[in-house]
Amino acid sequence: MFSGIFKNLGMDLGTANTIIYAYDKGYIVNEPSVIAFKNGSNRGYKILCIGLEAKRMLGKTGREIKVIRPLADGVIADFVAGEALVKSFIRRANIPSFLLNRMVIGVPTGITSVERKAIIDSALAAGARKVYLVYEPMAAAIGVGMDVLGAHANMIVDIGGGTTDIAVINYGGIVVDNTLRLASDEMNEAIMRYMKNRYYLDIGELTAEKIKIEHGIAHEGCRRRRFKVSGIDQRTGLPREISVPNNFFLAAFSGIINAITNAIINTLDQLPPELAGDIVDRGLVLTGGGALLQGLDVYLRDRLNLPVTVAPNALFSVAEGTKKILESFDFYKQVLFK
Repeated sequence: MFSGIFKNLGMDLGTANTIIYAYDKGYIVNEPSVIAFKNGSNRGYKILCIGLEAKRMLGKTGREIKVIRPLADGVIADFVAGEALVKSFIRRANIPSFLLNRMVIGVPTGITSVERKAIIDSALAAGARKVYLVYEPMAAAIGVGMDVLGAHANMIVDIGGGTTDIAVINYGGIVVDNTLRLASDEMNEAIMRYMKNRYYLDIGELTAEKIKIEHGIAHEGCRRRRFKVSGIDQRTGLPREISVPNNFFLAAFSGIINAITNAIINTLDQLPPELAGDIVDRGLVLTGGGALLQGLDVYLRDRLNLPVTVAPNALFSVAEGTKKILESFDFYKQVLFK
C-alpha cells in the first residue's frame, strides 16, 4: 500500500566525483567527493561544506579547517568522513531517511570484503533498507547501452579518479577483469611533479586538474600549442607565470598510460579464445573522466590494434548504469550482489 512513496537511489560513489540518481527525480547530485570540517571535530564531523564548495577550499585553508577526500582508489578510506559525505549528499535530495528503500552503488572490481562492508554500512547508516552493489565496469557497460546479458562479449575500460577498471562481460557476468589503482588522480600528481622537476614551479591539485582537462593530450598526433601556468617559484618563493608546450603531457603521463595499456593487454591475454573474435570485431569502449583525455583513444587504437571508442556519456556511464538497473530492477538483478 505504501510502496509507491519509498525512494530508490543509484550512486556512483567515485574517488573524484559522486553522482546520485533518484528513481523519480533524476540526477540529484553531481559533486566532487570532498568534505571540509573543523579540525579536531572529526569524530562528529562538524561539516562546513561538501562537494564543489569544499573542493574550492583545497590548498587554501588555515590549520583550523581540514579538507579531505574520504575515498581513495574508489572505496571509502576514512569511514567516518565517508559516512558523513554519503549522508550529506543524500540529504540534498530532500528525501527523509525513513523513505529510502533500495540503493544500487557502483564499486571497483578489485574491492576487498572490508572495503565492501564500509560502503554498505555507510549506505545503511544513511537510511537505505536494502543495499546492492554492482561492479563499476558492469554498471558502465549497462550505462552505455551494451547488451551485458547477451551472448556476445563486450570489453569496457572505466578510467575513474582512483581506479581503472577493465572488464570483459558476457552472459551477465564478468569473464575476466583487472583493476588498476592508477587513474586520473595520478595524472594530476604527475603534472605537479613534472612542473616542479622541470620548471621549478609548485602548483596545486586544482591547477593541475584544470590544465589536464583544458590542455591535456595523450598522443603525438594531437595539435601542439602553448598555454600559461601560474604557481610558486621554488627558487625565489614568489608567484610566477610561465608558458609551456602541451607536449609535456606526453612525458608526464607516459608511465600512467603505459601501465593502463599493459593492464588492458594482460586482461586480453586471459581472454578465452572463444571470445576473442567478439573483441576483435567490437573493440573496447572507454568510460570515466580519464577517457576524455584528448588522443587517448587514438593511442590505445595504435598500441592494441583494436577498435577503441569513447562513450558519449563517459562521465555519467556508471551513474547511468545504476539508473537503468533501478528502472529495470528484475531484469538486471542477476548482475548485482548484496
